[in-house]
Amino acid sequence: MALLTFPPSPLNGDLYPTTPLPGQSQYQWSAADSVWRLEGVATGVVIGTYGDANNVGQFTVDAQGRLTSAANVPITFPTTLTFVTAPAASTDAGASGEVAVDGTYLYIYTGTQWERVAWNTTPW
Repeated sequence: MALLTFPPSPLNGDLYPTTPLPGQSQYQWSAADSVWRLEGVATGVVIGTYGDANNVGQFTVDAQGRLTSAANVPITFPTTLTFVTAPAASTDAGASGEVAVDGTYLYIYTGTQWERVAWNTTPW
């Protein structure tokens, strides 16, 4: 087991190591108790907010419930819509960006299947 060499004159709240490697323990100095307290093991996840109007947050959690990775995954929006004949079933072939209307429903192809949305018959 490796010995740790802590900074000689820490200030309250100092962290050691300041940037731990994934799997490495991090400690925080408590001036009130004159002791380094174990904060936990670093997972490598960067502090921040994940997900916004153009990205979905994607996370990996280990068996201990810790986040071990976090990333923003871009959402792909179709650049054009193509109107086609209404599908007979949700599993009918389609292409991203295709939409259809049959007087009762709006159909949107999601990339894997057709989604059917009922019209609101209440006038504006």
